[in-house]
Amino acid sequence: MKKKLYLLCLSVVLLFSACDDWLTIQPETTMAAETLFATDDGITQGLNGAYYTMRGSYSPPSYLGGAGFLECMANTYYWDPLSMSDGYYWAIHMYGQSESQDYVNELCFTNLYNVIANLNSLLNNMVNYRDNLSPDIYKLVRGEAYALRACCHLDVLRIWGPVPSAADAGTRYVPYVRENDVDEYEYHTFDQYMDYLQADLDSAEMFLENADPILTLTFAETESSSNEWAYRYRRSRCNYYAVLALQARAALWRGDNERALTYARLVKDATNSDGSPKVNFTTPDMSVTDYTVTDRTHYTEHIFGIKNEDYTSATQTDSPWAYPYYTYQSRPGFIEELYGENFTSDIRYSHFWKSAGGSWVTDDEGNYVYQYSAFTLARYDDFTTDESAPHNFPIIRLPEMYFIIMECAPLAEANEAYQEYCEARGLEYVPLTESDRQERVMLESLREYAGEGQNYYTYKRNNVSDMIGATTSCSAEQYIVALPDAEYTIYR
Repeated sequence: MKKKLYLLCLSVVLLFSACDDWLTIQPETTMAAETLFATDDGITQGLNGAYYTMRGSYSPPSYLGGAGFLECMANTYYWDPLSMSDGYYWAIHMYGQSESQDYVNELCFTNLYNVIANLNSLLNNMVNYRDNLSPDIYKLVRGEAYALRACCHLDVLRIWGPVPSAADAGTRYVPYVRENDVDEYEYHTFDQYMDYLQADLDSAEMFLENADPILTLTFAETESSSNEWAYRYRRSRCNYYAVLALQARAALWRGDNERALTYARLVKDATNSDGSPKVNFTTPDMSVTDYTVTDRTHYTEHIFGIKNEDYTSATQTDSPWAYPYYTYQSRPGFIEELYGENFTSDIRYSHFWKSAGGSWVTDDEGNYVYQYSAFTLARYDDFTTDESAPHNFPIIRLPEMYFIIMECAPLAEANEAYQEYCEARGLEYVPLTESDRQERVMLESLREYAGEGQNYYTYKRNNVSDMIGATTSCSAEQYIVALPDAEYTIYR
């Protein structure tokens, strides 16, 4: 079955002529592929353009980011049922209830496929000029482009595709687009789609395994804009270890736990030349200075993220308390259910949330205690108040690899990983058992990723009917977000 994918009916001319702010080669004229992809500068700027475009999906105010509709659908935020607002409809997994809800859905869909279209132009044209390009730059750009294409496609499937365990073998859900076409795009079954995604990740791994500077450098050694392009901010690029982590994420989504485990181990156990871990946990002493949290996104744990250097509250809204940048979860019971009664001692609460209201009251035993009435997400406070913060929106962090090991490895290995995680987070370690580990690992993941856009995927992969904080149940059918109206109405 083939369908037109309305947003991708674009030529390379349209894709690149609209990006003057990042594409500096012949910026006032239309780009011919022969000019754009024939030089090292051309292909690197083409790749930079894809990263720039991804900020529309992966940034604090974005719909797939910390304040986005995925967090609404994960019930991270509380919406008054009487409001009948878009946020409330996302939270109860009802789609197409308003024009603005349709707009959000379409924007999310088009943003991801627009990045994919840019990457397709790069991948399918640069190969024609391989003899003109530096071998290492060619491998690096091609590897990152394949990885980014897989990353965006995986999120398309995780939103508009099925619950993995409930995928119908004969149903075609969404298209895996590898070539831009002004006519028709074939929609694919779950397995077909995952096969194409796997091929992209395998290609990315092949190109980066000998070319990525991060193999011989530490991430810290790449943290400079004065470095040559290839050696710059590898933590903010889809580097070799990010590809391994994406391999693990994709395999887990498909249900291939052995493959997921293999790749998660590779990332967890990766070391620098001196034997130190390639990626480090952010621990309390690393992120707090004079009782002030200075690294709320846990930058040392980022395996891959998107730079948002120019994101500040001043450029986004006149009020630092305006939705969606600081969104209330107005039911205290949500925080207690998520982190437990002693939530204030959990660094994931203290780093990722803050009190937004309350009062001192006398409890039943006559003690004077503080009763919280509201909370607000604080994951991106240092983006808005501290210009020296990394300003990196996390796409993959180290804890995810630990959770995969905790879920998929033999129990002894799972508990070793869990104990390391507990030590990094200052938590009491209680060993997992075969009967409780799936539920407990999922809960730790939900605590860890509130506000990052990942919790909806966790609920969906596990086909959870009753989310923490939800007022209604969610079925496997409701987990499939409806295709945007403009896409659907053409073919219904």
